[in-house]
Amino acid sequence: MNIYKQVLKQNLHKLLNLYNTDKFSTTYGYADREFWGWKTKDFANATLQGGVHSLAIALKLDLFQNKEESIVLEMIDSAIMAIDKIKDKNGSVIEAYPRENSFCVTALVAFDVLWAIRYLENILDNETKQRYLKVIKPLIEFITNNGEEHAIISNHLATGVAAITLWNEMSGDDSPRDKELLQIIYDNQSDEGWYKEYEGADPGYQTLCTYYLSCAYEITKDHKLLESLKRSANFLSHFIHPDGTIGGLYGSRNTEVFYPAGIITLSGEIKEFAMMAKYLEPKEQHLLPQNIDIGNYIPLLNAYAVAALKYDDVKENIEKTKIYPFYMKTEIKDFKQTGIHLNSNENYFAILNYKKGGTLKVFNLNNCKLDIEDGGLFGTLNDSQKFSTQQFDEKIVFKDNVIQANFYKINESLPNPLNFIILRVLSLTIFRSVYLGNLFKKFIVNMLMTGKNRIDGSVKREFEFLEDKIIIKEEIAQPKNCKEIKHIGKSKSIHMASSGYFISQNFENKNTKLVEFKNV
Repeated sequence: MNIYKQVLKQNLHKLLNLYNTDKFSTTYGYADREFWGWKTKDFANATLQGGVHSLAIALKLDLFQNKEESIVLEMIDSAIMAIDKIKDKNGSVIEAYPRENSFCVTALVAFDVLWAIRYLENILDNETKQRYLKVIKPLIEFITNNGEEHAIISNHLATGVAAITLWNEMSGDDSPRDKELLQIIYDNQSDEGWYKEYEGADPGYQTLCTYYLSCAYEITKDHKLLESLKRSANFLSHFIHPDGTIGGLYGSRNTEVFYPAGIITLSGEIKEFAMMAKYLEPKEQHLLPQNIDIGNYIPLLNAYAVAALKYDDVKENIEKTKIYPFYMKTEIKDFKQTGIHLNSNENYFAILNYKKGGTLKVFNLNNCKLDIEDGGLFGTLNDSQKFSTQQFDEKIVFKDNVIQANFYKINESLPNPLNFIILRVLSLTIFRSVYLGNLFKKFIVNMLMTGKNRIDGSVKREFEFLEDKIIIKEEIAQPKNCKEIKHIGKSKSIHMASSGYFISQNFENKNTKLVEFKNV
């Protein structure tokens, strides 16, 4: 049994226990226990309904005993039909607050249910299939008539592409919306190969984007999409770490989660993905579905489920790959558009994002372990306001291995009762308008993620890549009223719920042996 199938099997009882199986309950089939069970929320997170995708694959892979199959089919039915009660009148579903009108989650739920139907096509009768398609049709109409306006988030757009592509095939519709969304992704794909996630490249989330695009490609076999994925694969292949992980503070969203589905699926057609599948194979180094929070549980589990289904078909390609990760070479590579500089020699593999103020991740190649992950300089003003250099600045250039980084305030806003009262009032009023709701999302994204609240002061940072270590010379012009300023290590300055997870690499070394900081 391949590792992905093992992970899926280990999670089946946890997945089944999300759903309300009480047929007399008005929330029969709901998956958000915080809503239907604990009753600590006033809305149901629809993302969790997408667990039917993994359940359908588990049935296809015969991971349930015969006596369980009919029960699982009944639970899938109840979960899909519950969407009809969860969705808003305009066809959207929500993740975070009432009347969210979420393009992303609406696309995701449609995607997961449609693929579940596809995997169960030999089991479902036509009447049941049509009943399910009727539930999903309003969701498809919503993502057809509405977009995601607050940022370019390629993995969200890719979910819509995959959902509508499969909808067209199953329903007989010929909506061009999937091609429109795909064009937005193409228009924002860098010449360097990466798909845009807010302000730049994020290798962790790019593996998720690859998953959804691979599902669309499975249906269309579109040559242009394949070429786009090949460019993406070439970029991603540089970010395999010596310990078999991927991602970190050098990414635009700081994520370190590996979503294997697309990489496994395309390993038979794209050589870089075959290599990545080999060197990123889960061996307890990754954050697995059973260890992640409930908000990200379903997308990650579904990615493992798809990988479980596809792995045996491409196993030979993966095992026989003859190309190697970038860290095994003695080479320097600079991705100027996203600001990521790679330096690999016999002793270390360094990943520097100079457009994020100089975030740095270094692996010791003698033991293949993380030596240091440094987020740059962090400080506090006398009024307790926090600040850091870690903010994306497209104007920063890496000339002669020197950068001039600015200081930016950190907005660490947390919810409070008043916030929630205001949010619910908005949900009852202006969020009835999708347009006004999108303006609110733009405001939140700007406040917590992409907004640049620069303060006085700066730091000149010079990176000297020697054969056996890296010396970072820093000439700091402190902000006025600065109380303290120092290196914290692995700290992040923007809101990102999908980052900051516990993975073993972060606790292997207490003191760096390869990086030396010097004040000048």
